[in-house]
Amino acid sequence: MAANPSIHVNRKLEGKVAIVTGGAGGIGEATVRLFAEHGARAVVIADIQAEKGWSVAEPVGSWRCSYVQCDVADEEQVKSMVEWTVKTYGCLDIMFSNAGTFGGSEKTLELDFSQYDLIYF
Repeated sequence: MAANPSIHVNRKLEGKVAIVTGGAGGIGEATVRLFAEHGARAVVIADIQAEKGWSVAEPVGSWRCSYVQCDVADEEQVKSMVEWTVKTYGCLDIMFSNAGTFGGSEKTLELDFSQYDLIYF
């Protein structure tokens, strides 16, 4: 967001520490940027796309934004990422769950609905 003195940015996230899963692109990327603009002290991007994750984190600033490679389908990776965040920043205030996968182009009647567990867990 370009600096514009006529636009007041709400700082309601001032001092908060957030994790954004799926933060390397799309809605997650926009969320990372908005959390930073709204005053978050730290935003951790948790995603499997390392290059994209770092490219989102860099312009936000290394003092405010970090990237952690994390596959949210792996509970141990999620646990490690949360523990790293708390150890690094002292707390975790916001967990924005945005990551999910759903592959294939199957017809609706041929879907394996257990795959929705990867999105809605």
